[in-house]
Order: sequence, then structure tokens, then C-alpha cells
Amino acid sequence: MLLRDRLVKGVVITLMLVSSSLFTFGSPLISAVGELVTVTATNHDQVTVIEYKNNEENIFDIAKVVLKVEDGGSFKSFKTEGGWLGKKADAETISFTSIIPIKPGQSVKFGVKTDKSNPVFNWKAFDLEGDEIGSGGQITTSQSETPHEPETTITGGEGITEHSTFKIIPDTPHVGSTLRIIGENFASKSNLDFYINDLKIESFVSDEKGSFIVSTNIPENQLADRADFIIKDQSGNQKSISLRIQAESSRPSEGVELTADVNSIVHRGDELVLSGKSGSSSTLTIALSDSDGQVLTTRTIKADSAGNYSTSHRIASDAKYGEYTITITDGKDTVVRKVVLETAQKINLASIKEKYDPGETVVINGTAIADKEIDLVLRNPVGQEIYSEDRIVGPNGTLIFSYPLDRAIREGTYVLFATQDEELATVLFGVGQSPSPPLIATMDSLNYKTTQKPKINIIGPPSATINLIVIDPGDKQKFTDSFPLGVDGYHTYSFNLTGYTSGIYTAVISRGNVQAENTFSVGLQTSTGKINLRTLQETYHPGDSVLLIGDSNSNVIITLSLSNPNGTKIKTQEVFTDKKGVFSSSVFRIPTNAQSGVWKIEAGSGINHVSKDLKVTQSTGAGITVSLDKSSYKTDEIVQINGDGVSVSHTIIIKILQDKTEIEELSIVSTGVGTYGTIWRIPTDLSPGTYTIKVIDDKKSAETTFAVAVR
Repeated sequence: MLLRDRLVKGVVITLMLVSSSLFTFGSPLISAVGELVTVTATNHDQVTVIEYKNNEENIFDIAKVVLKVEDGGSFKSFKTEGGWLGKKADAETISFTSIIPIKPGQSVKFGVKTDKSNPVFNWKAFDLEGDEIGSGGQITTSQSETPHEPETTITGGEGITEHSTFKIIPDTPHVGSTLRIIGENFASKSNLDFYINDLKIESFVSDEKGSFIVSTNIPENQLADRADFIIKDQSGNQKSISLRIQAESSRPSEGVELTADVNSIVHRGDELVLSGKSGSSSTLTIALSDSDGQVLTTRTIKADSAGNYSTSHRIASDAKYGEYTITITDGKDTVVRKVVLETAQKINLASIKEKYDPGETVVINGTAIADKEIDLVLRNPVGQEIYSEDRIVGPNGTLIFSYPLDRAIREGTYVLFATQDEELATVLFGVGQSPSPPLIATMDSLNYKTTQKPKINIIGPPSATINLIVIDPGDKQKFTDSFPLGVDGYHTYSFNLTGYTSGIYTAVISRGNVQAENTFSVGLQTSTGKINLRTLQETYHPGDSVLLIGDSNSNVIITLSLSNPNGTKIKTQEVFTDKKGVFSSSVFRIPTNAQSGVWKIEAGSGINHVSKDLKVTQSTGAGITVSLDKSSYKTDEIVQINGDGVSVSHTIIIKILQDKTEIEELSIVSTGVGTYGTIWRIPTDLSPGTYTIKVIDDKKSAETTFAVAVR
């Protein structure tokens, strides 16, 4: 756009924005009236129909409308007219867009359903270039006896309706050139004719939705002059557009084969780039369809003078996995490309139940990276780590995790974190109640260079609006933003570090009164001074957590590791020292299947290194208790087995015996506080008599007896 046009446009928009804040109230149809855009709304129950009219004196087209419900309301559903697409940015905001904009004198209706009977809205309207051309502080709706839905009214009972629109691509056609006609909001399956002035050029039929895309040619003998491009139905109703037809010498280059390049596999959050070659300055139409053939979006772009084109689209964080089809046409050639949206998650785990009762055993299974160690950490509703385990995933990649719940366990939402290298997956389940998504935020690294872009992986309530604040080393606010989570409750947020100085920062993720914090560093270096390291105790048992405390130079990176008696590193972590040079870590835990011997904790930074030996011994297990819910049972009844005094987070064997004959053997994992619990159903064919339950924890054991009678 020329500078003069841009200045004129700015003046017009400014005038319009001033006038659009005026509203009239009191009539059955409440309206928000601006100088260029008029907005009216009616409401019945929770359904509201809002109409945007582009006033005839306007010189801009309306290509996008943003509608927001106020006073804590939220949208439940919406309906658009043909040619318009709607997308919820969050629970309170919907964006409506179309490639066929509303021209001066035309209007469009949207139907929305909210959670309020008398909702209050505000709105903004934008043109094709993304400039705001209208806005309103509030739209207050009035009640109508029956809800009005956006509808298509057929004029004269034939193919053209009052909302029918079409466009010509390119909008600077040439004598003898190929052009496309794109129509929306015509009657379904209607016979239509295309004319240039009085000359009939093409006949065609609209589809079931009243839309069409038709390719045709401008005759070689057509005069290079302004002409009327007309669509007529069988009753003589018509819609027309007036365009200037350029001389044949100005036609774009012909004979160039249309090409298209795009990645065949993409993931959520990726930038999907489509590029290729077409005729010089040609206009291309690009349509994206889902696996059912449903067209999701349509857009047009223009090739440059050399015939090259490129466009990109960010894959939404809640996009549906599966195969998509991209259709590109320049009016002469058509190219089709297939794109598969796959999950980038390499760890896929799920709980067999959403809700467990205290005393039950949690079972989580799925797949992970084969032949690699996986770190499993279970946290309770207040964020405390109650169990951890490192294990090697087998060659087939399958993984089964089970955890017995104590009968006195805290009720609420539990989270299992599964980590392999840089891959992280989380599984939620509830105890005593259905799980409610907590707010969890993890960063992809601890220390960043200023040229890198940190990524924050966030889990929370589906579609919730999240606030982000970054606090700098001086405890001042460095950066803020807000964004919605996907419909699955997940989102990966990335930001750049331009202007960040060296130091330690805090990223605060919040929703309402709930928040999660992550500290990260920018530009920290390794230590040039001595490193001191200590632990709270010298001897540990399998399953024990290890708290490390140390000091070195201030604001430096320290690498910590835990090694077994064979010298194999079990776990490695990076930490940084604070302003006083102090660091700490509580992520290390002696594995539940750890061998006895001397283990080693190491801390290193640059050329500096320090290590500390830890003695790991098996628990003596004195004082194992075994309790049953009663002393006598009948066949087919459930025996509830509980106890304490066993090794923390350790595999416990439970045997059911008659004299010395083993009837059945159970294997469970104890809790993080040395308790255990499970159930056993008495077989229907078990003989009456006295039986023994023996609990074995490595070399120690305890037992109790119970009686079985015939049912």
C-alpha cells in the first residue's frame, strides 16, 4: 500500500474507532453503532445472534472479527455462516475469519452460546491487512422470544441468496488468461452461469454447502477494458463484480509447471512451510482438508515476479492427529500433497483407571524408548515425591508400572513423571476422587545462551488461560505474557532471550491463585574455585532419597552425578549456585533394587571436581507387621492384607501357604514410608482349614494365620 493510502487509512480508522464506542439501548434489537461498522444482537436464553454490517460508506472490507464475552462468562459453542471459520482463542474469546471478506453494504451473522442468560460482549473488526477498522466497548443483548440462528435466505427461491458472494482470482485478469471463480453462501446444488458482460462463459453447479470453485478462461477477443463479472441463477437473480481486464501483453508467463514442497510429517507446534514455483505473479489457492475430506481452511497467496511462492502455518497445540490433504491450484494446474500430523512424544503411558480407591494398586502401562533407562517419579497431591524408580526399558519398548496404595493414603490428584534423556511424559490419576489437572510447568534446560529460546512445557486445565511472568536476577519483572492451553490441557511456550544479562531468572506460571515456578540461568559459566559437597547422612538403604548441599563460586554451573559400586553413572543433574555460592539438590534417590556397597556422589565444574562416598546397605527390616481385615473367611471372599516395617519402595513377596505347601505367591511394591497393602481372593475350590500368609522382604519375613470355611 502506498504511504499516502496508509496515512488516509489511518485517519479513517481513527475516526471510526472514536465513533464505534457509541451505543444505543432500549429497543428489542440492541445495536452498537460505529461510523463504519454496525453491530446488532438479540438473545434468547443462552443463545445470542450477533450481526456485523459493513456500512456502505466504508471503504474497507471486514475479514476478521474478534468477539469476547465479559463479566466472567465463557463460550460453550458457536455457529458461523458459510465461508467463515471460528476458533476459540480461550474460553472467553472467539476469532471469526474468512477469505471472502464482508464488503461495504454487506453483513454477516454469528450464533454463540454462553454460560450466561444475559451475556455482555465487546468486539473488534479487522480488514484483510490485519488493521483494526472497528471496535466496541460493550454489546449488551436484549431478550427475544425465539433464538435467531445465522441462516441463508434464498432470494426468489433459486440459487442466489442475499448472502451470496464470489470473488475472481486474480483480481487483475488479462485477456486470454485463466481465472478462478470462488463462491460462498449460494443455495445448495444450484445451477449457475458465469458471464462477462453479456457473454456467457461457463455453467456449473454449487456443492452441498452452496460453495464452488470454478476455473475458466477470458476469451482472446475480449476487449481490454472494465467489465462486469456476473453470476446468474435460473430465475435471473444475479451477483456481479466490476474489474478491469488488462491487455494480453501484460499476462503472466505461461507454461511453468506448478510445484509444491512440504514436510510429509509434522508435529504440534511445528511451523508448516509450503513453497514451490508457479507462473510469474500468479495467484494460488491453497486448501487444507482433514482425513474425512472436510475443508478446514482456504487461503490465497501470490507468487513473486520469478514465480516463487512460500507460506507458513503454525500447527495448533490442540490439532487432531492424523492425515491431512493440502490442495494447491493456480487455475491451470493442481497439486495435492499429503501431510501426517504425528505425536512427537516418544513416551506414551496411560493409567488403566482414572480413579482409584485407597488400598488398590495403580497400574500404568504403555511404551517408551526401547533399551534405555527410564526414570519414574510419583508425586502426591501436595507435590511431594513418594516413590521413584530407575529401570531399563526392554527391547520391545513396553512398560508397566504398578504402585500399591496405602489405605491411609492422602486423597487427591497424583502425577507420575517418566523421563528418558530429554523426553518427559506425565500421567495423572486420582485417589478417592477423579483427577483434576494440576498446574505443572517444566523447562527443557537449566542454563541457556542468549541466542537460545527456552521452552516451557505446561500441563493444566484444558483451554485454561495461563499467565507467565519472568523475574530477573534483581527480582524485577522482566517479561509477561498470557496464552491458552490446548483442549488437551498441554502447551509448549517458547520465548527469546534478547536483552537478558547473565544471571538466574525465575519463570512463574499461574492461573488464578495456583502457580508453578521454575528457575533457570542465562549465560552462566563453570566454576573457577573449589567445590565443597556434603550429605545429611553417611549410610543409605535402597529407596532412600539423598539430599546434597554444597558451595562454590557464586552464579556458576555445577554438574552432579550418582554412581553405583561398579562405577556406572545412575543419574546426572545440572544445578547452579546462588548469589552466595550455595547449591542443593534433592533429585537423587538410591534405586529400590540397589546393590549393597560403596556408591559415589560427584560434583564437577570446569577443572574442579569433588566426590563423596555413600554406604548403601540392605534394610534390617526388624519389626515387619502383617494384619488382615478378619481372622476367618469363606471361599470366594476377599482377604485384605496390610502391614508396615518393610523396606521403602521395595519389592515385597507375599506367599499363601497350607502347612509348607504354597497355594499362591503375590509380588507388590511397598510405599515410600515402608508400608504395603494388597488383596487376595480365596479360590472357590480351596479346602477348609487353617492357612498362613507369609510376607518376605529380602532376608526378613513375618507371618500370620487365618481360617477358611466352606461357603
